[in-house]
Amino acid sequence: EQLGLSQHQLSELINTEFQQGFSRYIRQQRIAEAKRLLLSDPNASVLSVGLSVGFSTQSNFYAAFRDITGLAPGQYRKIHG
Repeated sequence: EQLGLSQHQLSELINTEFQQGFSRYIRQQRIAEAKRLLLSDPNASVLSVGLSVGFSTQSNFYAAFRDITGLAPGQYRKIHG
């Protein structure tokens, strides 16, 4: 709405500019924020991080995190923290 685009136009723009679908783009943005939170707040539980970035279940969060990073969230924190 703020861009003055329809949903279809926005979807086409994301597909063209980022070579991926809207849902994958959103998942990547959520995982990028989750990675930041996992490292910046080591006392936060992995589940609370996943919920705070918009995933509704732990299993959805783990699956998306592993799909995008190749690691489970706890492994990512251990390796990069």
